Amino acid sequence: MCGRYRAVWCEEDTEGVHTFHVAAEGKPYLLEVAHQGADYRSTTSFSAFDEPLDVRPPADADVLDASAAGR
Repeated sequence: MCGRYRAVWCEEDTEGVHTFHVAAEGKPYLLEVAHQGADYRSTTSFSAFDEPLDVRPPADADVLDASAAGR
């Protein structure tokens, strides 16, 4: 993502500052979202736009049935 022109938008609320980076050339893809609060910071970057994503459900043995939790 270095070298890409981007538009930056910041929004502040009671939880902290949220910063959004959007591609300023070509399609306006969301490139990065950052949060800075009193207790923590986080940054999420996005890439590989328009590439196929192989998503599959987990095997039954890997699924936890939480319907009985807390009983």
